Amino acid sequence: MRRFFALVLAILTLASSCKKEIPHSVYYGGVDPDADPSGPVDPDPSHGGLLPPSNPDAVPYGDLVDQVHDAGQFYIPQNSIKPKGHWYVVHTDYNNRENPSANSNPGSGLQGYLLMHSVVGLINKAAMEGKIEYCAWMEKGNKGYDTERALLGKEIGRQNALELAINGYGKWEGIDVEPKKLFEGYVLTDLENNPESGNIAAVASHVYNSLIVDVKNEQYFKDAGYELKCDCRNMTLRQAFDQFKDKCNNNALVLMPVGVKGRTDIAAGEHRDYAIANKLFVANIVGGKSSNGTLFADILKWLEPGSQVIGWENNDKLGEDAFVDPVSQYGSMMLAADWAYNLTTMSRDYVNRQPYTLAKTINPRSINYDKTGNYISFFLTDGDNYQFIIEDNFVVNYYSLRSSSTTKTAFELGTQSLIQLAPTRFTYLMEQQPSPECTIMETFGGGYYYIDTYATRGFTTAERKALIKKVAERTAAHMRQHGIKVLHVMARDFDSENGQEMLQAFVDANDQLEGITGVEYSPYTGGQGKVYWFTNKAGYDIPLITTKYMLWDKISSPSYAAGLANASESAQQQTFSTVAIHAWSDFDGNHASDAAQLMINGLESRFKVVSVQELIWRLRMAERQEQTQEFLATIK
Repeated sequence: MRRFFALVLAILTLASSCKKEIPHSVYYGGVDPDADPSGPVDPDPSHGGLLPPSNPDAVPYGDLVDQVHDAGQFYIPQNSIKPKGHWYVVHTDYNNRENPSANSNPGSGLQGYLLMHSVVGLINKAAMEGKIEYCAWMEKGNKGYDTERALLGKEIGRQNALELAINGYGKWEGIDVEPKKLFEGYVLTDLENNPESGNIAAVASHVYNSLIVDVKNEQYFKDAGYELKCDCRNMTLRQAFDQFKDKCNNNALVLMPVGVKGRTDIAAGEHRDYAIANKLFVANIVGGKSSNGTLFADILKWLEPGSQVIGWENNDKLGEDAFVDPVSQYGSMMLAADWAYNLTTMSRDYVNRQPYTLAKTINPRSINYDKTGNYISFFLTDGDNYQFIIEDNFVVNYYSLRSSSTTKTAFELGTQSLIQLAPTRFTYLMEQQPSPECTIMETFGGGYYYIDTYATRGFTTAERKALIKKVAERTAAHMRQHGIKVLHVMARDFDSENGQEMLQAFVDANDQLEGITGVEYSPYTGGQGKVYWFTNKAGYDIPLITTKYMLWDKISSPSYAAGLANASESAQQQTFSTVAIHAWSDFDGNHASDAAQLMINGLESRFKVVSVQELIWRLRMAERQEQTQEFLATIK
């Protein structure tokens, strides 16, 4: 998400939530002062008098999951690569990969990095087409990546891109492993004078099955016997789109800047291999000769609705909503993954590699609903960021903090994207979930978009209804198959008719959905803790709880947020509030759940910290008591 710049500009609008009087109890036993003393006795009073006994047909709560199968929940391109081995392609100038090299060394700077992406992309494209029995892996190591690489067969060897493009290798364990036979020529860039030519060449590379070569290095490849197939030096992105769109798949898009590190004259290189292997178009908004809003809109209109837009844009030049909102409006989903790698091989054959792993949850019958108070729950932001949750840093410094369990911090995770791009990482994160009380929340339903602007441009009313139904159903299928009970969403305005419509679609699609949490962009606390209710097809009301407080560096510190809560929440009323912990914020060396603990230390004793899942069930019992008791009687 990386949204601090938008919230720094926003006015902090933290108001007290709507207070609800603690309802008079409808008892199934125990001590009710208004009841006939000869009435029934609760068979398990430790659970509280509000908890009904299970009925004779009750099913185990843990059985409320679906079998893993393809129910239409998959939307990211997949492939059937089943390699016997893989080349490990090493970097030659990784630290300078974002800058065009001033010398003519083919392996240096951005030129060498784009060459590497074309070598890896073309090898994997050939593997996807069944032409070869091996694939390529780009140098990258940590547990998130290593578990996927381990499934690619044996390592053939370690070579850089230039060596693979020039040298011959003969056979390895009986199979031909000479990549240079796959490359039909080269496509030409001029990164110094037209940085956008790097994006254009990535498209031309899969169209012409050719290496990406910069003009500074052209003679080297001519001498090696390669022929020019397409001159991209002076092309604009508009020209490339008009010329190549019919030769590209429109089931995904790579969006990457030609400006990084505060500059707009440089082309970043990530995901060019993915675009080449999957025959995708590569777009950018800033830093090019012709890449503007109008062209981006045309590209998004051409893209199949419901597709993933992978990458990011230049945050130094525009807020993220400048590109996320168009993606959302035209019915697709952004995925922050600009510094992620090896998506093609990580996602190979993912439909047939779906794990049976379930998220850990609490049985709502284990809650003592007689207890009342000011309930509060914490959750960590930015779990929709694929490159964040695939890295070891996320597990070591966020997920596995000791305070995650003690503060019952929930994690918003883009599990629906993750399970398609890296099934083994999904399994690992579910297995490493710190506690059942650290609720896993499926984040946004397939990518980063705004539910109230989603599919609002270029679609008829009927088309939008069909598209949001499709998104809701595939989100439901994913959540139901992996025991994820809470959905987390983002909107510009939850009060909007479009936002309400999509929320109802999520509820209609999933009768196992227990509750929804939400943030507004921007600020995250724009909903001020307001609760909305939506009735599912079984007749139960499902709440959306908007975020009331946040921990965000330079905006809202733990002590400040605690003071607001102490002043806002009445001890005479039962309240239910959520707190967003900004993943990138640090408070005197404390971040994530450690920052949550600092806020807890400042809360008055009447506050009770509970998991997000428990908060939802307590709210349901307080506000919809009769129907909640009716449901709880159906499980055991």
